[in-house]
Amino acid sequence: MTPRVRPWLPLLLCAAACSSSPPRRIYVLSPPIDSAAPTTASPAGDPMVQKQRLEVRRVLVPDYLDDTDIQMRTGSDEVQSSVTGRWGERLSLGVTRALSADLAARMPRYTIVQDGATNPQRQLRISVTALDLWPNGHCVLAANWSIVDQDSTTPVTSGSATFVDSLNAGGPATATDASRVEAIARTLAKLADNIVQSAEDGTARGVAPN
Repeated sequence: MTPRVRPWLPLLLCAAACSSSPPRRIYVLSPPIDSAAPTTASPAGDPMVQKQRLEVRRVLVPDYLDDTDIQMRTGSDEVQSSVTGRWGERLSLGVTRALSADLAARMPRYTIVQDGATNPQRQLRISVTALDLWPNGHCVLAANWSIVDQDSTTPVTSGSATFVDSLNAGGPATATDASRVEAIARTLAKLADNIVQSAEDGTARGVAPN
């Protein structure tokens, strides 16, 4: 007599195989707060100078990216989620926090606040139109932005740019989730540099150098 196959046996084997896989690592884009770093109360150390409050609105990203999965481009019309790492928060929130930190370090004449802050003098609106992260660590970020006064809809300055970052050496075999996250962080830092330059010059560049 042929023994009956227990229907729950494949489920147990599958559960055992899944439980043996290590959990996905969790990544964030914003750096930890340096408690030892000095706090600048006003520009150039002058306590009489009142800094402007610049509100960084929540950054808009494409819907398919605004998730906790780390999405990578695997073809012209295909993306794939990393099986070894994920974001600690939705990508739009992570990008907003990272850019806020980058801008705070670069714009000492402003108090950088995030979406929902009270009484900002100006608002920074950023839209990420593309963020292509490839398995080999190649990252391409395209974004546009505008800075508007609180009482006006006319931008003080605006611009758009494309930024590229790649691993210095190696190929797909050397790229990891951590190195890919670092590539994104570097492109966001380039975006912050471009926004600062645009704010200072009153003009925007077209395409930033790699």
